[in-house]
Amino acid sequence: MKRFATIALTTVALSAMSVTASASLKSDLAGTKWKTKGGKSTVQFSSSGSSAKIIAVHTAKGKKVMGAKVIRSLKSNGEGIAYDPEKKKKYAGTLTKVGSTKLKLKGCVLLFGKKTPACRTQIWTKVR
Repeated sequence: MKRFATIALTTVALSAMSVTASASLKSDLAGTKWKTKGGKSTVQFSSSGSSAKIIAVHTAKGKKVMGAKVIRSLKSNGEGIAYDPEKKKKYAGTLTKVGSTKLKLKGCVLLFGKKTPACRTQIWTKVR
């Protein structure tokens, strides 16, 4: 039952989001570094662009999140799984490039008893 609820949650959350990422998103992101919201950490995408992990933390609580993979299974259309290491939660999400220096992340989760998913959005800034 728990596995079915997780699959249903991901399916509903993904279908509720619009996908606006370009087909070359993964190749654009490959190897790039980004500052997260509020400059709390720096994230680097893998050479394939399909995942990203925290490579530097700029907060006192950050030691336990170093190396955490925060983007997983990123597809060319921008859909993937976002992980919040502080809350230890996964979200179905999308990534969209906003110009050449911004990345918009939107993650959603369907809460028990709710008809619409709860979503959070962050803007990351590219490290030059």
